[in-house]
Amino acid sequence: MRCRLIGTAVVLLAAGCAPAGPSQAGPPPPGPPQAGPPQAGPSQAGPSQAGPSPVQPARCPADGARIEIGTQDAAMGLRVLGFFLVNCGTTAYRVEGFPELRLLDEDHEPQDVRVLHDVREITISVPALEGEPRPVVLQPGERASAGVVWRNTYDDITHPPVTAALLDMAPQPGRPARTVVPPSPLDLGSTGRIGVSPWVFVPEPAQVPIPGQEPPPASEDPAILAM
Repeated sequence: MRCRLIGTAVVLLAAGCAPAGPSQAGPPPPGPPQAGPPQAGPSQAGPSQAGPSPVQPARCPADGARIEIGTQDAAMGLRVLGFFLVNCGTTAYRVEGFPELRLLDEDHEPQDVRVLHDVREITISVPALEGEPRPVVLQPGERASAGVVWRNTYDDITHPPVTAALLDMAPQPGRPARTVVPPSPLDLGSTGRIGVSPWVFVPEPAQVPIPGQEPPPASEDPAILAM
């Protein structure tokens, strides 16, 4: 009888030392990470084939004539600004005499400046602008040139110096005017006057802008270099 009890106790102890069943097991070890939604990798497409927007030519006014600003030069208080009249239309354009000119401030208010139809009242140092007025006929693509001359002397401190940020220009009196912006404001000091030259035909035709190609520097223009 004693041996049977001992055997039963041994069986019970062995059962108590056995590993726990599934119901007492801890949480299962984490499985392999599940694949998420596909991530966007680097684009395999090549660079965009759309190139830069083509250069648009300057707008041509209804009358077929466009005014373009040239270079501006300053030396020893003397200022010179050249400009062109380009026939951008499809028929001949005739002009005679001097461009009509008004000087405006940055608020488009007229400045009290006297416009002289003779640059020799300002200087005799710019022979290219001292020609006599004569008729000029421009075929499509051709151009004429003119210029203005002034000094920036300031010796009247009772009034502020005159500065013109804009030019209101017409090819000649009675023609439509355009407002153009010079490379830098015209600093007339206290002189109160500016000289303008007549239109002169420029033999070589105006260059037509080519998309994607830079125009040549204005300083290379023979008409400007001659000023």
